[in-house]
Amino acid sequence: MSLQIIYGKSGSGKTRYIFEQISRDIDNGKKKYILTPEQFSFTAEKELLKKLRDNNNMNSVIDAEVLTFNRMAHRVAAEVGGSKNVALSDSGKSMILYNILSNNKNKLKFLGKSDSNIDLILTQLTELKKHGVKLENVEQLLDDTKENKYLHSKLEDIYLVYNQYEEQIQNKYIDENDSLTVLAEQLGSTNMFKDCEIYIDEFVGFTKQEYQIIAKLMKSASKVTVTITADDLQITRSQDVDIFYSNKQTANNILKIAKDNEVKIEKSIGLSEIKRFKSPELLHLEENIFNLPYNIYKKEVNSINLFLANNQYSEIENVAKNIIKLVRDEGYRYKEISIITQNIDTYSNLCKAIFNKYNIPIYMDERKELSQNVLIKYILSILEIFAKNWSLESVFNYIKTGFTQLNEEEAYELEKYAIKWNVCGNKWYKEEWKFHDEKELGKDKIEKINGLREIVAIPLVDLRNNLSDTRTAKQISEQLYYFLIKNEVDKKLQSKIDYLNRIGELNKAQEYEISWNTAMQVLDEMVMIFGEEKISFDNYMKILKIGFVNSSLGTIPMAQDQVVIGDVDRSKTHKVRAVFIIGLNDGNFPTVNKSEGFLNDEDRENIKVHGIELAKGTLERIYEDNFNIYKAFSTAEEKLFLSYASSDSSGKSLRSSVLMSKIKKIFPLLKQESDIIEKSADITSKEATFEELLNQLRCYRDGEQIDEIWFKLYNVFMADNEWSSRLSNAIKALHYTNAPEKITSENLDKMYGKTLQTSISKLEQYRRCPFSYYLKYGLKLNDKEISKVEAVDTGSFMHDVIDSFFNVLEENKIEIKEIEDMQIEKILEQIVSEKLKLDRNFIFTTTAKYLRLVSRLKKVVITSVKYIVQTIKQSEFTVLGHEIEFGQKSKYEPIKIHTDSGKTVEIVGKIDRVDVAKNADGTYVRIIDYKSSIKNVDLNQVVAGLQLQLLTYLNETCRVEDFLPAGVLYFNLSEQRISADSNMTDEEIEELIKQKFKMQGLILADVNVIKMMDTKIEKTGVSDIIPAGVKKDGEISSKYTKGITAEQFKYLSGESFLDTSALTGESVPREIKAGDEILSGEINIKPSYNLKLQKGKTPCEYCKYKSICKFDANNKGNDYNYIGTLNKEAILDMIKEQTDV
Repeated sequence: MSLQIIYGKSGSGKTRYIFEQISRDIDNGKKKYILTPEQFSFTAEKELLKKLRDNNNMNSVIDAEVLTFNRMAHRVAAEVGGSKNVALSDSGKSMILYNILSNNKNKLKFLGKSDSNIDLILTQLTELKKHGVKLENVEQLLDDTKENKYLHSKLEDIYLVYNQYEEQIQNKYIDENDSLTVLAEQLGSTNMFKDCEIYIDEFVGFTKQEYQIIAKLMKSASKVTVTITADDLQITRSQDVDIFYSNKQTANNILKIAKDNEVKIEKSIGLSEIKRFKSPELLHLEENIFNLPYNIYKKEVNSINLFLANNQYSEIENVAKNIIKLVRDEGYRYKEISIITQNIDTYSNLCKAIFNKYNIPIYMDERKELSQNVLIKYILSILEIFAKNWSLESVFNYIKTGFTQLNEEEAYELEKYAIKWNVCGNKWYKEEWKFHDEKELGKDKIEKINGLREIVAIPLVDLRNNLSDTRTAKQISEQLYYFLIKNEVDKKLQSKIDYLNRIGELNKAQEYEISWNTAMQVLDEMVMIFGEEKISFDNYMKILKIGFVNSSLGTIPMAQDQVVIGDVDRSKTHKVRAVFIIGLNDGNFPTVNKSEGFLNDEDRENIKVHGIELAKGTLERIYEDNFNIYKAFSTAEEKLFLSYASSDSSGKSLRSSVLMSKIKKIFPLLKQESDIIEKSADITSKEATFEELLNQLRCYRDGEQIDEIWFKLYNVFMADNEWSSRLSNAIKALHYTNAPEKITSENLDKMYGKTLQTSISKLEQYRRCPFSYYLKYGLKLNDKEISKVEAVDTGSFMHDVIDSFFNVLEENKIEIKEIEDMQIEKILEQIVSEKLKLDRNFIFTTTAKYLRLVSRLKKVVITSVKYIVQTIKQSEFTVLGHEIEFGQKSKYEPIKIHTDSGKTVEIVGKIDRVDVAKNADGTYVRIIDYKSSIKNVDLNQVVAGLQLQLLTYLNETCRVEDFLPAGVLYFNLSEQRISADSNMTDEEIEELIKQKFKMQGLILADVNVIKMMDTKIEKTGVSDIIPAGVKKDGEISSKYTKGITAEQFKYLSGESFLDTSALTGESVPREIKAGDEILSGEINIKPSYNLKLQKGKTPCEYCKYKSICKFDANNKGNDYNYIGTLNKEAILDMIKEQTDV
């Protein structure tokens, strides 16, 4: 029995030394075992076989073997026997812990609030077990920490969960973390390692369990050899300045174990010569990266490359280009290149996409969360359908996994229909779909859609029926498995795997293959743990999801020659010629470790006082992280490429790591390359070169000079049949502009005919953006039909109810000025009930949510109508008509405008209400518009052609009926909310509500007309129903009155402005002539932008067509039509000047 320690710095050849020793002594009759961490076992096996093959020792391969601690535990347990308990995986443990936390939410002080705490307690229990802390130790700690209430409360949570966890697994399962404890006990009962030679390599430290195992191995084996990365074994410097401090502690612990067990300690071997590095710069970096003070390298630097990238995408693209050069120009193999990062999650997808473009084979050394796998999404979606009562989202999550019988087109067709009619709940399976569009779609189409519905629903209904009587975890799991097999999901998955293998997606195929086995394992564990326990679908789904989240998909390289990409703590540390360290930004190198775990550093120190030592705290983990960084920086044999980005994918600025500053100081002659100012153009893979060619041609188009080589490459691609059409299309795209072409006369006639039949609101839309008008009313592009109540639906419903209210009054000869509130409510209740029976209002009856909305709308409309009636009672104006139409066979003829081009614009519309009143001057008319949102007249909007509706209606009514204009007003139909003081009287509250319903708009500044509009204004001074006020002397109050004179009304309402300017632009000089321009084919992308009203939000922000026009104010030719912000007087003076010309 002996122990020997082999030590040396990174690159000194420790691993090579032990493998050569194994190969040399392979025939000495003693079995050799190499014990490595899990993540390095595959690499160690390859190295062992290579070494034996190189030394012609392949016949002795059975005499040497690579083990991990867990593999050793399984091997010994299989020989010794003992417990027949089933080993629990992390997914099984997480499901048990989820159940414990759920059942004890009210008892737990820290851990009962969130599902995310499962990871927290799972990590904590693992830590306790690995450091030999048993339940009785925690119980003792509870007694010892009563004075520290914060820590005591945490320990109470730990004890409760730990205790219930142990009770649940006792005599049934074995925690994998306990397997090492069992191994330490069983090693005394096996001769497996007697007189063998054990080599322990690549570890940076050991847990208490592992130290116990090593102690047993020392007593059994003939020799134990341990490699330690350190410059020596003496602890002479503090931890903050000695990068090897922790490793030296590990060596001392190993030596102490040997001494305590009377194991012979052979002389340690120090490997002082660094054999790895083929360049002096890399050797100098290894010696100085964490050395204080550091030595400056004064020569030229050729083996270290530093790159500052514009962003993370260009950073990885630069890596790809350099790899291509290494392989193509310098004879490297892909397997001789490694990429190391501290944030593989950020770079994973970028690496996959960019390296695929450059045809670089890669192996991503990462463990993927199983819950993101397509098979797992399919399984969870089945349960989600039952748990969420067949919600639209859950059903289509199920369909879109691709495991149903529907193809993509059928799935889209079914989704479109289901979304339109808001299909959910038992509508999926109770009866055939018979909604209100059979005439529109046709009987055959409805039958087809119902057939698709059945394909989806019937298997799921059968599954639900099989679970209807009793519902235990075992039954759900079994039925779920039978469902997968019956629907041939295993075969469909295999088809996907075969396809992926055929197209060379070997890693993806491997992931899919592993996913089925892992999913079955999680289901098996669900049955083992919860068995006959009754459980709801919702809870079963949550527990299963926790199990899947805590299962990961670990893969191995599927090809020999691949670039390996991995995290810094999993990276291969030898036989790598070139290393790329990416993401060298602040917070990554070194990592800012914000999470201390459930027990923080202070808790750990307090526990240590009571004789229990746990895992390292935050500071020690930082030192450990620094050591991992040291290993990464000293991995490359020949070349080291360091890179960092100046911004992330969202454009947020990133700072460089402090290591970058130090490296620049160590190597003052090291030149930093960057693509921030100028991007290099390289010829690499065909795909990447093609993209770069397009970039170069774009520069050439913009007037820049480009290298002649790119014109030659252009000819090469054009001569290649595979690439020529693609290049031709790309060149067309280079000259792309989003400026639309003018519509041809032929297409105009097809869309509009010789007569443009339109409305004021449509013309206003043209003013807002000509292109959006073209898409909406020219091409008639429709949104995907969705069965949900929009603002326009509620507005139309309330308009319809109010119109019917006035009809009832007319039909029953009820005088509006005599009607009482109770009578109003009764009439409106009846109207709403009748309206809900109409097909057009079917949507309001589809869900309980919409029925509640109807109840709210009814309250709003009743309140609104009461105030509408009150404004009429308080006025000499009477209702001349409501819902008065302009159009063919209507009260008024369409407004006809003849354009310069010889075509006609016919304007139709509908006025919500027209009121009139007479005095000695004549009959005055006012136009009332009901709005479900607050609105007012803005003359800037009027001049811009964006608010013409009411003034046009006023003008036309005055022209046809020979009326005088009294005003245009908006009545607000929205639900009113007020802030009322508890001391306010009912009358005061009523007055506040009344103020909310006060009409807004523009009225004639004539005191007599104002008094006709509000008969109480002389008493109150300020009207509570219109925007007007009268002083005590009888004059109009300009402060409270939004009015204009009769002459000014003439400018706005007469022929001089609206008939011509707003529609054809002939009288008042304007750049946009709405009707004329529409019929001339102008569809410019020029959205109107009112900076005052839109308050920082662009007019395109909520436009549903923005993905089509791709308007960007930064692009040439993309401009806003800015709306003015002049005051009323300035606008009216401007109009007067223009009309007087």
